[in-house]
Amino acid sequence: MVTQVFGPAYLDRVILVDQPLHAHGEPPLDQSLDGVWNDGDGLRLVDPIGNRIWINPPENWRGPNGMVRLSRSIGGSGTRLVQVKGLSWHDDLGGMGAGFASAFEGELVSALGPSDDPMSVAIETRLREVGIRHRPIRIADHPADWTLLITSGPSGDKLPIGFRGCHAAIKSLEDPGPCDLRVVASFPNRLAAEALRMPGAKVRAFAPAMRNMLDRELPVERFAEFIDILCCNRHEWEALEGREQVAWQVSVLSVTDGAEGALVRFTTPEGEPGRVQIPAFPRAHPLRDTNRAGEAFASTLIATLIAEGWTASGGVSTDLVQRAAIRASVAAALVLDRADFGFPTATKIDAALTAGRV
Repeated sequence: MVTQVFGPAYLDRVILVDQPLHAHGEPPLDQSLDGVWNDGDGLRLVDPIGNRIWINPPENWRGPNGMVRLSRSIGGSGTRLVQVKGLSWHDDLGGMGAGFASAFEGELVSALGPSDDPMSVAIETRLREVGIRHRPIRIADHPADWTLLITSGPSGDKLPIGFRGCHAAIKSLEDPGPCDLRVVASFPNRLAAEALRMPGAKVRAFAPAMRNMLDRELPVERFAEFIDILCCNRHEWEALEGREQVAWQVSVLSVTDGAEGALVRFTTPEGEPGRVQIPAFPRAHPLRDTNRAGEAFASTLIATLIAEGWTASGGVSTDLVQRAAIRASVAAALVLDRADFGFPTATKIDAALTAGRV
């Protein structure tokens, strides 16, 4: 299957902390947002309404240090202070573009800074190491983007904070030619709409980040007719204005909800609305990390639908959606055992499905 992926590849600086970031009784944090860094002592996060997360950096922390002002609220009353200790840290390949390109073994189109930018060099090296074919868009006057990713591991929190410039500075995209599948993942909406409108893709999938759902200049509803499959999490879906209008325009919509499983809405071959609710796949032991679970679910759902003959020009049967969603749930459960970049093979997914648990 010839797959094109338009989406970012970052360097993730990942910190594992010793306790939840969410308050007792609240669901785990699972949202991506942007940040502005001010150098200083310690490592402190502050959102616009006053919620604060103070992090005692882990041993051998190479920085940066200081205060990060978050672009959006992380929820709560605006007075909450969470103090956590960093247990460990590591650098990893990140970005939904890199994730989907790896999962589908496709070609990635993403932005990088100039060839002498150290962050860009590090990202290119990691893309080569994991075997991702890459078509870079060079932005001469911007360094590569990167992400500070705070995770509480088994507690389920995932808080990626992006420091952006490179991808937001892309002016336009080149048409890479025909493909079986085109995935557009968390590019700004003006670029996402451009990529999705390009001719030559048999199936077009959109995997938005929260910033896509909150874009009021070019809302998703304005280009939803060019989306065949929309994959997001519950927080992203509930943040989208006009979401029901969007749901009617796409052929398949999947909404994941962490430990609660996932909902898939679709159009049947008879033109009727269909709905499948899938629980989270059973686990025999606690998870390690929730990072990349959404990409694992979405990529397996899409790959299974296409492998079993679904095309964007027709409806899809409830039985096929059920099978695809269950396999996607298995893939997400398998990724929860990983703390590094990577995705399960079809063989591992099928073996876990046969065993009935991970």
